[in-house]
Amino acid sequence: MSPDEQPGTGLWVGLAIGAPVIAYGTWQLVHHSTAARTFAVARWAISGVLLHDLVLVPVMLTVVWLIGRTIPSRAANAVRAGVLGTALVVAIDWAALNGYGDRTDNPSIHPLNATTATLTAVAVVWILVTIFWAVSWQRSRVHARSPLAADPGPGRGSARNTRTPPPD
Repeated sequence: MSPDEQPGTGLWVGLAIGAPVIAYGTWQLVHHSTAARTFAVARWAISGVLLHDLVLVPVMLTVVWLIGRTIPSRAANAVRAGVLGTALVVAIDWAALNGYGDRTDNPSIHPLNATTATLTAVAVVWILVTIFWAVSWQRSRVHARSPLAADPGPGRGSARNTRTPPPD
């Protein structure tokens, strides 16, 4: 393993904090609930990991790959970020969108309209994507018009890197 691949301080801090929390939560689950409930939670956790690794990740990788193949390269990264941001917003809001936890006797549990909140968050994501794309497009236009971007001529470096000295 090269030095660049060595785990950093963040990994060890995360393990030092996270491992005891997970161990305590697992102990509480086993100690304070029935065996059926413990196995139901374990089945739920394992199902979530499998759903993530075998369905969600391959679907998102395929979508991101298709975006790279179909969208012009200037906009591809911005659109990829927007699609991933939209997927994240929908995943976070999934429970509220489907009414999980709603109670008719306590309307304050979900005081906001989940659909409106989700659509607003998705709109903010795409507004940010549009701003990012417009700024990068404008910068590429300014760079294309600058004298440093002009073709330096044969044997004087590439148009992309005009500060490269000519070969001896």
